[in-house]
Amino acid sequence: MLYLNHQQNAHNPETQRALRAADGYLFFGLPEEALHEVEGAPKAERNQPEVLLARNRVLLHLGRWKEVETLAAKAIAKHPDRDEFTVQRAFALHKLKKGEEAIGVIESAPDWIRRTGILHYNLACYEAQLGDKKTARQCINVAIQMNEAMRKNAKTDPDLRGILN
Repeated sequence: MLYLNHQQNAHNPETQRALRAADGYLFFGLPEEALHEVEGAPKAERNQPEVLLARNRVLLHLGRWKEVETLAAKAIAKHPDRDEFTVQRAFALHKLKKGEEAIGVIESAPDWIRRTGILHYNLACYEAQLGDKKTARQCINVAIQMNEAMRKNAKTDPDLRGILN
């Protein structure tokens, strides 16, 4: 799967078809159609983590930040072992201009996420938007040290404008 990266054998055939179709629609830049497919998954499986992740990824593509944040918060409570919900919630809070809340969510993230460059990259974005350029610069430098590929993204990220030398 290109975008949704779900486990194929975890669902009945109807759910598998819905998730594959949603993935295809996202690939072709049709998130509304993707959302329709995810919402068409059988009711009995709509609260499964793969279906919730797929729904939230589609909502991210649509820029529906409040829905992403709400769904991620509920999903964290239901599926605390699925760490992607934490990242999704923090990102949505950031987009909703709730940077301090986003930082709180990221800081409560599981240990393994804190050891990845993406966490530090996101923190850099949040700190920059809150006006703390010094901390943002420190965070992005750590992210780049952990993953040099993040330098390219940081150079074009509007949240990090003026942060990276």
